[in-house]
Amino acid sequence: MCDQQPSLSVFAAGSLRSTLTQIKSQLEQLSQQPITFTFGPAGLLNQKIQEGLPCDLFLSANMTHPQHLHSILKMKNIAPFCHNSLCITIARRHYQQQKTWLDYLSDPTLVLATSTPYCDPAGDYTWQLFDKIAKQNKVLSDHLKKVARPLVGGIKTLTIPTGYTAASFLIHHHNVDMFIGYSHYQHIIQNDPELIVIPIPSQDNTMATYGLAYNNNAVLPIVNYLLSAQGQHYLQQAGFSPISQIME
Repeated sequence: MCDQQPSLSVFAAGSLRSTLTQIKSQLEQLSQQPITFTFGPAGLLNQKIQEGLPCDLFLSANMTHPQHLHSILKMKNIAPFCHNSLCITIARRHYQQQKTWLDYLSDPTLVLATSTPYCDPAGDYTWQLFDKIAKQNKVLSDHLKKVARPLVGGIKTLTIPTGYTAASFLIHHHNVDMFIGYSHYQHIIQNDPELIVIPIPSQDNTMATYGLAYNNNAVLPIVNYLLSAQGQHYLQQAGFSPISQIME
């Protein structure tokens, strides 16, 4: 029985917390073993794995960390399993219908928060977005890199309480006007009447490819589920894009 087996250690990006915890019992039934989840910024989880913490399956918000773990022989098998993208969440009081996403980022009166580069892929993707902006407006790109406040996703940054997204927590409680984060949170944020999501056009956006890495074949039922049509459909319902779909 499941409760008589050793627990599988699954490290997963914080952006997967709600998605995975909702199907924990299903994943345990598939693997026939209990699962212990450790959620956090993927960069920090990657560091813990390199330091020797036991991890049977790593679900990262990028492919860089799984590929690195594979290259240093910490993980034997890697694969992409879904996509994400970025959006801007702003306090509704600042919303003006005629403004574009770049207009908001260009507004010097608005306080911008982000996740932390290097520690959290969401921060890395945000800085990649700034680099893309530089191709058309280097002054704005340089300005954003200077003024953006990486308030979450780092070693000593704020901890997001249960029931909040990073955007809602920072905007409601930490004097932030807008936050750049993952698009899959839109379906949660749209339920908050004081917030509004500003999409970033696909041609300007940064595609986040989530990757998995594992050593222990006991996690194969979980891996196979995530890569199956059923698993991909579930991830899509949770706001992610299936691995077969790329941003157009």
